[in-house]
Amino acid sequence: MKKEYSFEVLIIDPNGKSEILSPKSLVYGLMSTEKLWDDAKEENKKDEYSISDGDLKLRIKPIDTSSTLYDLIEAGFLIKVKSKDFSKIERFRYPFIIHLRNRLAFEHIRILTDDVSTDISNQAYPLINELENLLRRYISKFFTQKIGLDWWKKAVPDKVIDKTKIRNGNETVFSNIVQTDLTLIDFDDLGEIIYKHKLGFNRPQNLAESLVEINTIEELEKLKADLDSNYNRFFKENFKDKDFDKKWKQLFKIRNKVAHNNLFVQEDLDATYQLHKELKETILNAESKIDDFKFSIEEQVAIRENIREEKSSESKADSLGVKVVGKIDLGGDEKEYDNFDVISEDQFLKELERAENSIQFKPNMNYVGLKSFITVILGNKGYGYGPSYALANILKEQGVVEIYDVNDPRSYWPAKAIRIKK
Repeated sequence: MKKEYSFEVLIIDPNGKSEILSPKSLVYGLMSTEKLWDDAKEENKKDEYSISDGDLKLRIKPIDTSSTLYDLIEAGFLIKVKSKDFSKIERFRYPFIIHLRNRLAFEHIRILTDDVSTDISNQAYPLINELENLLRRYISKFFTQKIGLDWWKKAVPDKVIDKTKIRNGNETVFSNIVQTDLTLIDFDDLGEIIYKHKLGFNRPQNLAESLVEINTIEELEKLKADLDSNYNRFFKENFKDKDFDKKWKQLFKIRNKVAHNNLFVQEDLDATYQLHKELKETILNAESKIDDFKFSIEEQVAIRENIREEKSSESKADSLGVKVVGKIDLGGDEKEYDNFDVISEDQFLKELERAENSIQFKPNMNYVGLKSFITVILGNKGYGYGPSYALANILKEQGVVEIYDVNDPRSYWPAKAIRIKK
């Protein structure tokens, strides 16, 4: 059975500017324009005033305004339009309202029922929801695989992190066992993680400001290298060049209309379908290239150096009793994130050489396990796991150390080991 759509309005003449005083005159006023109708017919019965135009039916009911408390209202009517033809009633609504307002001079018009907008909203929401979940999935996969478990602090703008901290109590079931940070981010902020963050930093940096701060040729060359890095090139080719930010912002406007139950026209739905198609293709294409992406050695060094600089700034500020703006209070055990040192390359290699020498005196051990070296040997000396793992990967790329698999009879799977390359 075909669905019937309703469109109902309340119209008021508060100042006597309209010449319409009765349902009968309103019928004539509505039929006075051919722009609204294909083949309109008046169908008045006793105490019922209506217009039919094929499948579309319009009925008028006067409302009693004599007992209104604060206003003296000249005339008011309820008008209900029904049709099973979605396209016809969707096209009818706007010129119908314009005619009531401009030609018939009803200054106060409220839409009471709009099944057309509801239907468009119901069709648009699943498409928007799918894209939101696809982008969350992409962000989780890319940054976890390429940055590490602490990517949230490094890639997400501070203002977004602050918002999610306020909303921590919104989800009380899954939040106790899984990471739900991305589910607490607003739609527009989710897009900003893609088009506003910068490698190794959790604050967007203005290019003009960077240029002003350049004092030497070396600093200019470094900025050029940053702009042409594998990371920036990856996001440029897969997102910026495809107008991701522009399309995401367009979809954000439609998403807000859905969230606030606003009025819709067919163009909104057409735009949603087109944006859904293009954005989905962009996100899935970028996701398919995650495994192929690799930070250059220079980028890995830059990220690690940024951690060192931030830690140095925080330590200096703490020693002076200064609160560091943007510093995240993670709660609980903060040893890994706040109270650590960033190990130098020389110290890393000295500790690794010492560990390799020590296994000579352990008959059941013939390798230095990567995890135990980072977390136990270096960790117990106050060095943070993240920067140490990053340095291990950098030294591997530079050919200074070797990270390899070892078949350990005490384990069901190969263990990762590390050694200085000879």
